[in-house]
Amino acid sequence: TQSVTEKVTIRFNWNASTTIDKGVKYFNGVLTDGPISRINFCTIPEREIGAEMPVYGTYDEAFDEQLAPYIERLVAANGLVDCPEAYALAKRLRDESAEVAIKSQDRTYENLSFRANVIAYLKACVLHVAHGGWDESFDEFIRWSKEYDLWCKMHFFGEELNAKINQEYISVHRGPRNLLEQLPDCFTKKQAEEVIKRNGKKSTPSHILSMWKNRKYIYLNDEGLYVKQKK
Repeated sequence: TQSVTEKVTIRFNWNASTTIDKGVKYFNGVLTDGPISRINFCTIPEREIGAEMPVYGTYDEAFDEQLAPYIERLVAANGLVDCPEAYALAKRLRDESAEVAIKSQDRTYENLSFRANVIAYLKACVLHVAHGGWDESFDEFIRWSKEYDLWCKMHFFGEELNAKINQEYISVHRGPRNLLEQLPDCFTKKQAEEVIKRNGKKSTPSHILSMWKNRKYIYLNDEGLYVKQKK
């Protein structure tokens, strides 16, 4: 319960690497329980067949010396460190994510964006402390980092998450739900298929649409669109 009601200091960095298939299988049973949204995901870009192995950095003694001042500042940090720039950036990222969610009407993206913004904010705070102050370049890096994290989550878990969220949404509604009421007054066959699939119906879309037409619930206009009959 403390993980929900309190903020605690954590002084370790946990990393894990695996193949994509094994990673997806590992999290498959807890898609909507929280772990995916709370973990920062990244992946190695696929290279062309036969291309040279990429080298991402040389981590020798010179690198350690260059990194040392940043680690020292992190270790020495204590008490309350105020970083208004990181907070302002977090609010901008929150508003940008909300705009994407509203335009796309993607509930999976919206749910994942909440924690992705928190992760981005925490990264900004770490950079602020390690650097000894704010640098304008942090804005671009944090923004890219958040979008990269969200891209990985949507790319590798998006479809499964969306199906799980829709299934959970359906399960909380008792009694039959009117499929036709979930469609606009004028709709395509594809829209009908999506609603039928989302509600877990076994009947084929063609059969259901045919029944609706026979009962004069809908008719097919000259443009090939289904239109609800006015009562």
